[in-house]
Amino acid sequence: MSSIPVWLNPTQIIGLTANLLAMVLCGVAWAKVSGPPHRNRLAAILAILEAALFVDMLFNGRWKLHDLLAGEAKATGLYAGRTDPQIAVLFLLAGFALAGLGFTVWRLRKRPGAIVAACGGLLSLICWCAEVVSLHAVDAMLYHTIHGFMAVSLVWITCALMTGLGILWDTFPIRIGKKLG
Repeated sequence: MSSIPVWLNPTQIIGLTANLLAMVLCGVAWAKVSGPPHRNRLAAILAILEAALFVDMLFNGRWKLHDLLAGEAKATGLYAGRTDPQIAVLFLLAGFALAGLGFTVWRLRKRPGAIVAACGGLLSLICWCAEVVSLHAVDAMLYHTIHGFMAVSLVWITCALMTGLGILWDTFPIRIGKKLG
């Protein structure tokens, strides 16, 4: 049996920690929201998303899916010509991201914390998809090592913080200033 340091690298530990923190914060928000049931729906969805990302990172699910797709492409003789389809999928992901972010801002326009949280969750999902697509040029940027950590860990941290802190902001709004009068 392998010990944890052998099968988890520093980048994975960062990702697991970021996703766990976001999941816990979303879970706290989910448990604490009062009012109409639709108010805690976002916290519930984001807690489940972060839990799924945590499990995926723990068991390298994205890479198992990538390997399955690459194996299928090799078996059908399509692997050598995969670059154009990968670029097309990444453009579709970019379009989906822009449309999703726009819809999120419009739908949650009166809840700035919810906007930040939902956008963090959406960007986490888009990053996951981009990693599965695994275009070499994108991989070169995401997996570039900086002081022993891959650049993708900064994306994971940013998205997790957006999700976790955004949902707390939505659940426990910050009141600045005093009432005048």
